[in-house]
Amino acid sequence: MKYDSQIVELKNLLPTAKNILIALPVGADIDKLASGLALFLILQGQGKEVTIVSDDTITVGQSHLFGVDHIQKNIPSTEGGNLTLTLEGVAASDNTVPALKNLDWYAQNNNLNLVFHVLPGQIFQPVKIVPRYSGAGFDLIFTIGADNLNTLGNLYQLNQQAFSGTHIVNIDISSGNLGFGQTNVLDTNSSSVSEIMVNLLSDLGLSLDQDCASNLLAGIFDATNILSNNKATADTFMVIANLLRVGGKKPEALKVQTTPQQDLSFLIPKQEAISQPPQPAPPIINELAAPPAANIPSPEEKPAGEGVVGETPEPDWLTPKIFKGTSLG
Repeated sequence: MKYDSQIVELKNLLPTAKNILIALPVGADIDKLASGLALFLILQGQGKEVTIVSDDTITVGQSHLFGVDHIQKNIPSTEGGNLTLTLEGVAASDNTVPALKNLDWYAQNNNLNLVFHVLPGQIFQPVKIVPRYSGAGFDLIFTIGADNLNTLGNLYQLNQQAFSGTHIVNIDISSGNLGFGQTNVLDTNSSSVSEIMVNLLSDLGLSLDQDCASNLLAGIFDATNILSNNKATADTFMVIANLLRVGGKKPEALKVQTTPQQDLSFLIPKQEAISQPPQPAPPIINELAAPPAANIPSPEEKPAGEGVVGETPEPDWLTPKIFKGTSLG
């Protein structure tokens, strides 16, 4: 269990806590929103009265997170809480009350009477008595990714009584966190608040469902730039594996916008052209004229008897001829 030593008191308080507030800082990113919403959905599933608040207006880019429609802009008014009576002007600079011996109370006729026993010779006379409610009925307050209470914006400035006297669980990865909670789950080595939340919920014995796991995956991917920066460690990948096992869905990959390729040819030094003297054009060689054709006489021009065949053969030319031989002696 990673955060057992930091959540001893929280483990005792959470089972009996009925009314829980989850507060997000001004300018909360996807990681912090996803963590807060995952915690909200799980605690709500446990049957607790849970309120999640943010001083910001939810944007379109955050609307894909499960449960985002439950985020309120104001802390709802609740009844109950602790009543503190402040007696002004009776304490010394060292936070002691020199005139007061002890304090007692008793009930009478549906009234509660407070008895301030004053030391002999001392005067105990408050300048003003101011009643003040603290806690505003919340049993636990979770702050998600807030360096200090002032980063909650108007949620804290206008409702300081809601945070006074209530057990605050401060969850953050920032090294600048002031550790203002009664329970502080601070881990600067974690990749994201979402990674802390996964381990914290496991340490508290709370099971993740598909929607919560999907939110936490979105938070981790956003905080680590899709696992591309040095925040992502081996522990981060183990957490992601556990979220996928319970059905968590990875967020859609961000479209990488490629910048047009720049023309860097101007960086290459240009060689100056070397001037050369003009070369004379090669001589044009005329083809030799073919010799004139021999003057061959036509058949009509040939002298008689030089192989000219007459047009009409002799009458006996086609008649078979018999040649008789003579015996020699």
